[in-house]
Amino acid sequence: KQWYQRRVAITAGDGEDIGPHCEVAGHAYLPSPCGIPKCVWDVKCSAGLGVEYRGNVNSLTEAGVKIACQSWNSNYPHHHSDFHPTSKNKEIYGLGKHNYCRNPDPQVTTKGPWCYSNSSWVRWDYCDVPQCTADIPYFEH
Repeated sequence: KQWYQRRVAITAGDGEDIGPHCEVAGHAYLPSPCGIPKCVWDVKCSAGLGVEYRGNVNSLTEAGVKIACQSWNSNYPHHHSDFHPTSKNKEIYGLGKHNYCRNPDPQVTTKGPWCYSNSSWVRWDYCDVPQCTADIPYFEH
């Protein structure tokens, strides 16, 4: 389910350019004082399976110990062949030359964003990304 869409340029019914904004499913446009609200769902929290999460959490916690994530474009310490930042994986899953938590395998990893770890002892795990709920606004001004 798509919760919001990012728009670069939108025009009002009279052709007036209203500029960048968030269009939230089922909600009216709520312009910020500067006219550009900032989308926070899938940045500050993860909606659904976390496929569209684009936040910057880059660690997981295993047995109470915080472990940094391995970069998606790296095969060390864990080799992986399916989840490199190809053009498809960049566009659909947000993979890149970074170690941010993502979910490029939503049919198997159904609990949200995850990452390969930089620890030789822990291959991968889910990240500590909060789930988006009604308590978290779609966007902020």
